[in-house]
Amino acid sequence: MKILVFSDSHGQNERMESVIAGSCAEVDMFLFLGDCIDDFIDFQHIFSEKKFFFVNGNCDFFSSEPSERIVEAAGKKIFMTHGHRFGVKSGHQRVLSEAVARGADICLYGHSHKPHIAFEQGIHLMNPGSISLPRGVKYPSYGVIEIEGDKVNTSIVELI
Repeated sequence: MKILVFSDSHGQNERMESVIAGSCAEVDMFLFLGDCIDDFIDFQHIFSEKKFFFVNGNCDFFSSEPSERIVEAAGKKIFMTHGHRFGVKSGHQRVLSEAVARGADICLYGHSHKPHIAFEQGIHLMNPGSISLPRGVKYPSYGVIEIEGDKVNTSIVELI
């Protein structure tokens, strides 16, 4: 199973649309971690044959979507959150603790606009960075999760 993870588009969805359209044939699921959730919801209607899941970010003022969500994929439990409620700009320990408490295999968060991958306490952590406004790195980015049996591979793709 192949999953693409986006975050923090902030109204600039051209890159995200290009990546989704170009990878739709080989990707099973698309996830969005908040901040301009409406950018992502529109793609759900355009590419209706695929699975789309999303959570609110701190800039999604009028959305009724949840700020956290658990998604099951290929036998793995994925905890999704934007991250602002877990103070991820100061580190990922609080969001990691929440993922552990929820029994997650994978923890996804955004908010800082800085891509990050780690494996701690048996959990794959990923911040895909921002698809439109990168911080701490030169290029916008998104995440890729590939699940084969018990094996989970995570990576960050920079849009150069």
